[in-house]
Amino acid sequence: MEEFYGIDLGTTNSCIAIIDEDDTVTVVTNKEGLLTTPSVVAYEEDGTPFVGNAAKANMANDPDRTVAFIKREMSNANYSRKIGNIDINPIDVSAEILKKLVNDANMKRRDDYGKDPINKVVITVPAYFGNEERSRTKEAGKRAGLDVITLINEPTAAALSFGIKNKQNRNILVYDLGGGTFDVSIMQIKNGIIDTLATNGNHQLGGVDWDETIVNCVLKKENINVTCKDLKTNDFATYSSLMIAAEEAKKILTDREKTSLRYNYKGIHNTEITLAEFEELTQELMGMTGNIIDEAMKMAGNPKIDDILIVGGSSRMRMVKTFIEKKFGITPRLFEPDLAVAKGAALYAAQEEKGYTETGLQMGDDKGSTSYGMASWVGDKHMISNLILMSDNLCVEKSFDKFSTRSDNQTGLHVSLYENRVNEDVCELYLGKLLQEGDIDWGYPVPKGTPAKLLVNRGKDGIIKVYIEIQGQKKEFVINTKGIAFN
Repeated sequence: MEEFYGIDLGTTNSCIAIIDEDDTVTVVTNKEGLLTTPSVVAYEEDGTPFVGNAAKANMANDPDRTVAFIKREMSNANYSRKIGNIDINPIDVSAEILKKLVNDANMKRRDDYGKDPINKVVITVPAYFGNEERSRTKEAGKRAGLDVITLINEPTAAALSFGIKNKQNRNILVYDLGGGTFDVSIMQIKNGIIDTLATNGNHQLGGVDWDETIVNCVLKKENINVTCKDLKTNDFATYSSLMIAAEEAKKILTDREKTSLRYNYKGIHNTEITLAEFEELTQELMGMTGNIIDEAMKMAGNPKIDDILIVGGSSRMRMVKTFIEKKFGITPRLFEPDLAVAKGAALYAAQEEKGYTETGLQMGDDKGSTSYGMASWVGDKHMISNLILMSDNLCVEKSFDKFSTRSDNQTGLHVSLYENRVNEDVCELYLGKLLQEGDIDWGYPVPKGTPAKLLVNRGKDGIIKVYIEIQGQKKEFVINTKGIAFN
């Protein structure tokens, strides 16, 4: 049987798992013997990268040569950073993290079991990642020397892992609060098949924001007139050391009522922060996750929720459990928060290869993460008419007969296709991101209102095809939402 790795490429920590011939899912430890690897990359003076715990330890000592939280920059085409003579970009940094995970796992295969290396992988992404972020993630895998079979949404992967021992019919909500991203998915398990009803999220909301709140709190207590944002821009060394201390304080506050941060900023400080202070200061962040849940529930048709899974390292915070219990009246299950996503990716890899797994659920309908539409005139306004909605199944086919020429004597049509985050048939043009455009020319004038036929479909591979026909002239656009290779 051909084998695959499942990889959770996280903002703060990453993880790799494999499924064996008996459908047993195992998280593979790294070279240091740990189940997770910090998603941190540092560079020697000659440009040689090193990844993981050693790189994280380097953040406080040499922050100028260390890169963290790079996943948050996957959508930022303008991200630029120079370390020595090396130009750093999110794709290459992510590739180094992937190489570390796979190289360590392959070394363990060789040394412990005498097995050949694996280079085929399924990588997880936040459900809310759009076309560009998915494309860049897949390209990172390619640059790491990997064969990326497909990408899978992180909450979907967590639910697949949960389903190994929980096959009863039920509706589940997956609350995935990671270090840098937040996702929620509403899923239905029925007769051994798991379907995604809705998904939503924010890839700029995660545990890092809670950490920054702690930093701002202790600075204010010491009457230091500077913010975390100021330090990040002007004093990255201090910012890095404070963020490491804040992350540790956040972990301590899961079991204790107070803790102290010891740090150096124009002198040594030892500042106390209580759990009550922390939770009060981060109420707004928790509320943001609630709003995202509400939108997902609406898209799913507000089903009765039977189980709530909380995954992602930051979901360990006590306030998460309290918030969910108050909102739903259900005690959530903290389900392998650091490991479930990688395990689910390994299960999905096995499904991709042989169509099923003996011990898990079979993946049914998944959802896309964004809407896709075409620029058109609605009345006298230039708008986006969405062809595929966020709430549509991943595999979808639609036809449209509502489009037509706008003016008399048109001899051609300019087509612009957009990605957006609006789950409505029509939205403002400024809310979309242009993906592709092109012209259809038929060469002779036609009257206003001449109809155009449209057919759009998206398969399991995530590739969207848009066919447009007018006056016998046809044009096909292809949007690869699972990842486009960059040259």
